[in-house]
Parts: sequence; structure tokens; C-alpha cells
Amino acid sequence: MRARFLPLVPLLTLALAGCAGDWGSASGTVTLDGAPLKEAAISFVPADGGATAYGQVKDGAFSLSTGQKDGLKAGKYRVAVSASTVPAMGTKEVAKLLTPKKYASPETSGLEADVKSGSNSFKFDLNSKP
Repeated sequence: MRARFLPLVPLLTLALAGCAGDWGSASGTVTLDGAPLKEAAISFVPADGGATAYGQVKDGAFSLSTGQKDGLKAGKYRVAVSASTVPAMGTKEVAKLLTPKKYASPETSGLEADVKSGSNSFKFDLNSKP
């Protein structure tokens, strides 16, 4: 009975390889005025629509995931990075942006990434001066 399914193995392998070919991992670094950004949120928004990938910047390093899956679909992305204070609970303190406002939106950040299938590394150098 096993021999009957052997011809399907190459077809399944090709199908799975095709699915994996349009997916990539993305990681990298983010600096502000040359220093690693301590903590921030980073998002890659696909230029052609689709699911946005998110990550956390910790001590200048980040990696991305889309939903529960590590990585993101290959393609062109607009990137947003933002860091802010976290107000203490029970206070009237308001969160303050620690990064320039322009980087908080993918439409104004000027940051872009071209994700290829496989492993990708990006470096984003933010500047606090306009």
C-alpha cells in the first residue's frame, strides 16, 4: 500500500518548496543618532497590501513576525519605528514619543525594505534632527 503513494512525494515536495519561496525572515538593527535604540516597536507594511509584520526593538536589534508566524512575505515594505514612554498606572501622565514623529508612520518615515525569500538583514539609522 505504501508504494502507491510514493509517486506523490515529489509533487508534494515541489508544492511545499513553492510555498516557502515567497517567505523570508527579517531582522536587523535600529539606531537613533548613531546609538542603538533601547526599546521600540517596528512594523513592515506591505506596499501592495496584505499582512503587516511586527517586531520589538531591544538594544538596537529586532526580528519580525506576521501573526503567529516568524518572518514575512517577500516584497516591498514601508517601515515605521516608534519608541515612547510608558506612563505609570493610575496617573494622569501621558505617553511621550522618544523617536521623531515622522518615523512613527510608514507614510512619513522614509524607511523602506525589499524583503527577499530566505534570510534578510536591515539597518535603519534614525536621526533626531530634521
